[in-house]
Amino acid sequence: MSPWKLAVVVPLWLGVGIAPAQHSKPAPDVLRRPGETTVISFVTASGKTASLCEGAKHAYLVYRFGNAAKTELQYPAVLDASSWQKFTYLHYERGGGYRNAGMEDYQLSFRNGGAKYTLTDHTEAYLTKAKNEDYRREVGLDVVLNQRPLAITVRQASVNGSLYLSDEQRELVRLEEDEEK
Repeated sequence: MSPWKLAVVVPLWLGVGIAPAQHSKPAPDVLRRPGETTVISFVTASGKTASLCEGAKHAYLVYRFGNAAKTELQYPAVLDASSWQKFTYLHYERGGGYRNAGMEDYQLSFRNGGAKYTLTDHTEAYLTKAKNEDYRREVGLDVVLNQRPLAITVRQASVNGSLYLSDEQRELVRLEEDEEK
């Protein structure tokens, strides 16, 4: 390779900041606003984006659905510290790898009008044919409108982030076990 080509290729790769193999992965952060951090975001089979974002310094938590041209749903409408309590979080973690059916299961839900929205993030260990441990992850969006489930398929390759919340974030949301009391 000539020095000229090397000088052109290396700065482009370094400027992107990710490995070249990741260029084909969609960037579903089109609904994130300046100053926000993406908790989790993905594209649905219909081409819509769902994003859960956090304001700077845990200022608020917000769910948005739509595309770059139009946000069809933002929940909650008011973005302040009280927004965290409008979401219910459930987490279950079981270690041990495939021999113990190790898994992580995270869910974040909220109600808006007659609809209940549940974001899910499930990972489990399994044994490959070559007897190696591997992990299977599936992210989902379940919407039940007036007691009828809507079929929404997530493009798994588009998932960015995780529903795993830090201890500090967990203190801000409602925990499902708290609601059962």
